[in-house]
Amino acid sequence: MIEVLKSFEQEASRFQPMVLLVPGLVMVVLGLIAWLAGLFLRRPVLAAICALVGGIAGWLWAGPNPAIWGPAAAGGAILGTVLPRLSTAVLLAAIGVAVVFVIATRVYLVGEQKTLSQNVGRGPEKLTVPESLRAVRVLAFDIIGRTKAAAGELEPASLVVIAAPGVVLLAAGLLFARLAGALTFSVLGTALIFVGLIVLLIYKGSAPIALVQKQGTFYGLVLLGMAAFGALEQFVLCPSLKRRPKGQAGGPHARPGESERGWRNH
Repeated sequence: MIEVLKSFEQEASRFQPMVLLVPGLVMVVLGLIAWLAGLFLRRPVLAAICALVGGIAGWLWAGPNPAIWGPAAAGGAILGTVLPRLSTAVLLAAIGVAVVFVIATRVYLVGEQKTLSQNVGRGPEKLTVPESLRAVRVLAFDIIGRTKAAAGELEPASLVVIAAPGVVLLAAGLLFARLAGALTFSVLGTALIFVGLIVLLIYKGSAPIALVQKQGTFYGLVLLGMAAFGALEQFVLCPSLKRRPKGQAGGPHARPGESERGWRNH
C-alpha cells in the first residue's frame, strides 16, 4: 500500500495544479467544520460527506460521467439530510470496520507489490486534467485491488471478527446518537484534514508519504489526540437539540409542543 501511495506521489508532480489544489482545500475546510462543529451542523455536514462519498463511488464506477456521479452525489446528500441518525451510525460502523481491517491486514497492506500506477507512464511532460483524473482513478483501483488481496488472505473467522465491531457500532450509533455523532464527526474531520494536508503538500512538491512512513507512530498519536479532542469538544459544547429553548427549535412564534416535535424529527 505504501508503494502505491509513493508511486502516486511521484506521478502527481505532473498533474494539473487544480487536480490537487481544489480537492485538498475542500477536504481541509470540510474536515475543520466536521472536526469542531459537525454535531452542531449535523445535517449540512452529513449531506456534504455523503455527497462526497456518493460522488466518488459513482466516479470510480463509471468514470467522468456526470450522468452517473452527479445523481450518486445528490442521492448521498439527500440520504444524509433526511436520515441523519442512520447515516451517522453507518459511517461510524464503516470507520470501526476499516480500523480493525487495517490492523488485521497490516502485514499484507504494507508489503511491496507492483502497482497499476507504475504503468501509467512517466515523463517530463505535464498531464492534462482528464489524464490527471485518470491517474487518480488508477490509484484508487490500486488501493481497492490491494485491499481485496489482503482480505483474501484472511480466514472466514477473521472476517467475522472484523465485521463484529461494525455491527456493535451500528447499534450504538442508532441508540446513542449524540455520542456517536460527536465521535463520527471528529474522526471523519480528522481524517479529512489529514488527507487534505497530504494532498496540498504533494501539490507543493513535498514528499509527505515518506515522512509519514518514517514517523508513523508520532502521526498516529497526533491523529488520535485530534479525534479525541474533537469528540470531547463537540459532546460538551455543542448543544443538544432537545435542550434548546422553544424559540430556537420552533422559531420565535412556536406553539407549545412544536419544539419537542421538532426535536423528535431529528
